[in-house]
Amino acid sequence: MKTVIRSRVATLACLWLVGSALGQDDLQRPFVEFPDPVAGYLKRIHSSAAAPAGAAALAFRSNYPGGFTAWQRDARKKLSDLLGLDRMRQESGDHQPSVRLESPIKEEGYQRQRGAIETESGVTIPFWLLTPLHKSTSLRPLAICAHGHDSDGWNTYAGDYRDDEHRNSTRVKDGDVGVQAVKRGFVTLVPATRGLAASVSIPDLKGRHGRRDCRAQLIHCLLAGRTAVGERVWDVQRILDWALSKIPGIDPTKVVLLGNSGGGVLTVYVAALDERVSVAVPSCSFTSYTSDTGFVFHCDCCLVPRAQVELGDMTDIGGLTAPRPLLAVHGRKDGLHSFPDVEAAMTHVRLIYEAAGAPNHFRHAWGASGHKFYPDIMWPFIQSALK
Repeated sequence: MKTVIRSRVATLACLWLVGSALGQDDLQRPFVEFPDPVAGYLKRIHSSAAAPAGAAALAFRSNYPGGFTAWQRDARKKLSDLLGLDRMRQESGDHQPSVRLESPIKEEGYQRQRGAIETESGVTIPFWLLTPLHKSTSLRPLAICAHGHDSDGWNTYAGDYRDDEHRNSTRVKDGDVGVQAVKRGFVTLVPATRGLAASVSIPDLKGRHGRRDCRAQLIHCLLAGRTAVGERVWDVQRILDWALSKIPGIDPTKVVLLGNSGGGVLTVYVAALDERVSVAVPSCSFTSYTSDTGFVFHCDCCLVPRAQVELGDMTDIGGLTAPRPLLAVHGRKDGLHSFPDVEAAMTHVRLIYEAAGAPNHFRHAWGASGHKFYPDIMWPFIQSALK
């Protein structure tokens, strides 16, 4: 029997454009079904690009010439190029990021300090630095928390609330992940995400890009040979450069990167490219680019042109993190995801970790609720991985 799952318009600041909540009876059904002849067209162009034997020469395969290490080297090089990072390096020239820090604010058990870093000429990214107040005889781990489509997300993660309503709604969703980290002994950085935070967005003047600042960023990037994801990766890497060289008492072998939603997407790309990330935890974000029927899961600001054609799928990119620990978390009631498509995607990631000789370093878990962090799943994995 043909079943059409009706999509509901997602207003969740557009990490995913539309979604449909799946119940237990829907697990074997397509997330959406497109009408003919569109359905045939989408299946043809996406399946041919992503299939292991198709056009994606750098998709993971066990018989890659030179073996697993050669695949990672070649795929990372191509990914850096596709993201526009190589171009950004050329354009940045001899620019040296500068950092400003304001006076710290004491909280219960930690201090919160606002800062700003000029990651490229004329681009300043604000951030929060959270530091435990209790003394430690050993080096501390570092956590970087990347937020998604929330104009005030970096403040939310760091526990800087507008009012009581903001505080209460954040805690209900376990959204104060920066505070969670610092209370567990991490030196914690919560940067604003370019194109997603109001303070570092390109305004969509005259509504030319659908009144969506994240899409305005994407269009400007594509015209200039960049990508929106690439700019975000660049910013996190420059912040990491500064943290590891200038913040005293950090253990460079214990760097955790995590994020929910669009921050989870960013986590996948940074961890794939930067081996300084010891543990990666993308929440409610890491899945294939498209469903089996061709539905695009991610917001268009996450678009990386030719990634599917050159690298296969987002799961292949996530696999570049191997053998470093990687935890992917999804919510069973998150209507922006497809249960069977996520399960299939995670199966592919497991195969990559098995090929890397580290099957126990990858875990996929389902939280019981929706589009949120799951501290009870996340922190035990992180703490175990850092041991």
